[in-house]
Amino acid sequence: MRSFTACVLILFCLISLQAIGQVDYNNNATEKIKRQPELEPEGTKKDRRLLSIYIKDTKNVLYGNPCMDKVSERFGYEYVVMPKNASKYHSSFQSVMHNFYVKSVLFFRNPLWKIISTKKAKECRQKTGDYAG
Repeated sequence: MRSFTACVLILFCLISLQAIGQVDYNNNATEKIKRQPELEPEGTKKDRRLLSIYIKDTKNVLYGNPCMDKVSERFGYEYVVMPKNASKYHSSFQSVMHNFYVKSVLFFRNPLWKIISTKKAKECRQKTGDYAG
């Protein structure tokens, strides 16, 4: 029984030493290590035009928060605050129809975009302590 255990232990050590000696030449050893690896590298993403969702006030939007800006950029939209005297969408019907179109496009890109963005907004609010607005 002892010889069997010793053989298994020696075999395990040989296999683990062989795996340690393997070198992966596909990975560059001089690459920088990111603090947030789940995010894409900054230079590889191509720029795309963000869709605008028109709002009247900035309540619960986290407007200008860098964390929330990354979340909204990920889904491809941005919030635009429209003042009362805006000339482009002065009627509420035009702005509602525009927002409906944008939200339907976002739905077809990712059906859970609203749920995910509100969850991430809550996380961003807790991380940054941004409870004003």
